[in-house]
Amino acid sequence: MQDSTPTGIDVMPGDITSPTLQETSSHSPEVRQSSQDPSVKRKNRAHHLLVVKEGDHQQTIVLEAATYSVGRHPANSIVLNAGTVSRQHALLLRIHEPKTGNHFFRIIDGNIQGRRSRNGLWINGKRRFSHDLKDQEVIAFGEDIEATYHLVTGTTEDYEGDELLVAHASASSITSTPATRPLIPSDTELRNLGEAALVRLSSFPELMPHPIIETDFSGSITYINPAAVAQFPDILESNHHPLLQGFLTEIKQAHNQYFIREVHVCDRVFEQSIHCMPESQVIRSYLVDITQRKRAEEILRESEERYAAAARGANDGLWDWHLRSNQVYYSPRWKSMIGYEDDEISDHCEEWLDRIHPEDRDRLKQELSLHLNNETAHFQSEFRLQHKNGEYRWFRSRGMALRDPDHQPYRIAGSQTDITEYYLAREQLVHDALHDALTHLPNRILFMDRLAQALKQYHRHPQEQFAILFLDLDRFKIINDSLGHMIGDRLLIEVSKRLQTCLREEDTVARLGGDEFVILLNTIQNREHVVLTAKRIQQQLKLGFVIEGHEIFTGTSIGIALSDTEYQHPEELLRDADTAMYRAKNLGKSRYEIFSSSMRSQVLALSQLENDLRRAIERQEFQLFYQPIVSLESQALVGLEALVRWHHPERGLILPSEFVPMAEEAGLIIPLGWWVLAEACQQMQTWQKHYDLAANLQLNVNISSRQFSQPNFVKKIHSILAEANLPCPQLKLEITEGVLMDHVSDVADKLEAIKTLGIKLGIDDFGTGYSSLNYLNAFPVDTLKIDRSFVKRMDSEEGFEIVKTIVTLAHNLHMDVVAEGVESPKQAQELTQMNCEYAQGYLFAKPTNTQAMEQFLLSYTH
Repeated sequence: MQDSTPTGIDVMPGDITSPTLQETSSHSPEVRQSSQDPSVKRKNRAHHLLVVKEGDHQQTIVLEAATYSVGRHPANSIVLNAGTVSRQHALLLRIHEPKTGNHFFRIIDGNIQGRRSRNGLWINGKRRFSHDLKDQEVIAFGEDIEATYHLVTGTTEDYEGDELLVAHASASSITSTPATRPLIPSDTELRNLGEAALVRLSSFPELMPHPIIETDFSGSITYINPAAVAQFPDILESNHHPLLQGFLTEIKQAHNQYFIREVHVCDRVFEQSIHCMPESQVIRSYLVDITQRKRAEEILRESEERYAAAARGANDGLWDWHLRSNQVYYSPRWKSMIGYEDDEISDHCEEWLDRIHPEDRDRLKQELSLHLNNETAHFQSEFRLQHKNGEYRWFRSRGMALRDPDHQPYRIAGSQTDITEYYLAREQLVHDALHDALTHLPNRILFMDRLAQALKQYHRHPQEQFAILFLDLDRFKIINDSLGHMIGDRLLIEVSKRLQTCLREEDTVARLGGDEFVILLNTIQNREHVVLTAKRIQQQLKLGFVIEGHEIFTGTSIGIALSDTEYQHPEELLRDADTAMYRAKNLGKSRYEIFSSSMRSQVLALSQLENDLRRAIERQEFQLFYQPIVSLESQALVGLEALVRWHHPERGLILPSEFVPMAEEAGLIIPLGWWVLAEACQQMQTWQKHYDLAANLQLNVNISSRQFSQPNFVKKIHSILAEANLPCPQLKLEITEGVLMDHVSDVADKLEAIKTLGIKLGIDDFGTGYSSLNYLNAFPVDTLKIDRSFVKRMDSEEGFEIVKTIVTLAHNLHMDVVAEGVESPKQAQELTQMNCEYAQGYLFAKPTNTQAMEQFLLSYTH
């Protein structure tokens, strides 16, 4: 029978490493010379070199590892980049001969799994599948690469770092191997190693962490793995080593082919497993260090004394219950865990059972009975045990019964661990999973669970009505962006506290995330009760907050959903309360709305409209209209404002006031806004080519807040203008006051970048937003547009003064003014008297499509 782990290959753990490469020219070989002081002692050593040539490129490899894989794939130790070389072309194996201490290299065609290379391995011009290399032999890998193997000696130096000696075979510092100690084994040695070395490679005994020694039947060592060399460095120097003594006699006398014995080597004890394999003429020993185990066995011999010491020193409490006498041994640690001294607790089982929490006592007795009746392999129970101070602490007790020959338990012993901290941590984890980390209010999960319970209770008892309130803070984003997230978080905490003061103990307030809160009002009397609660909440939040020196005012929009038998799932109630909240926001914020069935119809209609809006861009259903802007003094046409319209296939023309807010909410305003800008710029450039009147017109285009927030906003605008070939000064971007307030952190940089390009800036719908004069004065704005709502009220004294104030303000800030919605000559006259420069409105022209605007440009006179 062939031995599965034969002798000969010298492979050490970690030996499979990348070789040291030194590239040289074929005409000028490079030799690394020593720079150390000549007085430093040097030593001679054998070097195995592989000089690889490919055309005029040459590299020298010092073979210092135990094994190398050679091939085209980058994972190989030696990579040969040539098409005729296989992915894994060959293996180089270092073969160790224990008797002489020498080693040589064997090369094998193919990989470790035995798969041969595609173009073969050629040694000195002959095809070889396995070959033991000798000095100066030439190896061909395919057609393009060949290598020469050199076995030489040289002088190495002890110098800093991990640098390896790299030398060319022809260097002067390398000489032939002395004949007194030949490194190449004899032919007899090679035949003896043969295929056995290849088989050993697959098992890698060298990589084993335990020593392995093989001898022949005379007791001479034929193989020793690296672990054995490291553990027993002198074993090859003496035949009287303890590991080599005595086992031959036992094999011969007892004809025993396998046995185990203990051997003492110095101060350590080894278990030596000896295998005799006559077929292979090998006796193999596997050695395991059992010193620690032997020492442990010596300690365990003193069992009673050691048990007592362990009982006194263990962190867990130990107990030992003699069932027949009903006496229990409690270790001192067991007693101290519940606050008692050693002499304060007797050996009765009641000392334990009577202290167990009443809710846990029956369960513990049941778990104990299951084990004593042999229905469970171990006893384990978790329970609360009363401490001396009266508090209950959680413990885990484990144990196992001892049984007599009739399988009846007569004794059970075990340990007891205090797991109070674990239970507290678990309770904290459960709390964290169900509560908001910032405000410590219930989160969505806990709220939905309580809402589901209220809904079930309502279906059983319809008279127990309830309601939910969905709250969203007004202007929270502005506060958060302007004052920072830390102030925003503090505001949310203070809001949560005020909400709790407005509610009863049986009610629940939860934070859903961001600035959204939701309240469950249990057992309400009537609808008025809910309304009063909503008003009380709004009144409390309007009082303002002082946080780190900042006085902050906010409000809340509230949506209310009342209990109804139509609701089957808690999510439906939350959905409708959310819908009512958005209705309150759209109607002016800081108010409440109660959900009605008509709102659901509106939501469905809006949802359908949103779906249509998403497809409208793809279907090119949008169209640009243009409205002229004229000079009030000269009546000259000075500009055009681009306005988008939606031609719905079923509903017809839809104005921006209906679909733009929805586009903002759905995130569709960004692609729509860029389309409007690009389309308007292209159209203006076309008109400038064909109409003299359009040559100097200003193109006004509205920019949304979400568009402005894009990181590439300025770059995108510049790109659109360049593509349309429209000069930058002929474009005026109109932004709302909300844009200035929503992007405080980067608005100045973006506006300056726009002005640098020469683009004009205007504030649209001035007077309807939240901007402050400080912001307005700080930004490079060219124009203020007075909102049409102010122009419409100019017939009143108050309205007139408001418009006049805006015009004066703009002029003081060095801005010109455009009045929107001018419909009568009287309005135009009054605006002219105020020195308002420009106007647009039905008095001059309505917004028209491209074709109508072209007719206007042809016919316009003033």
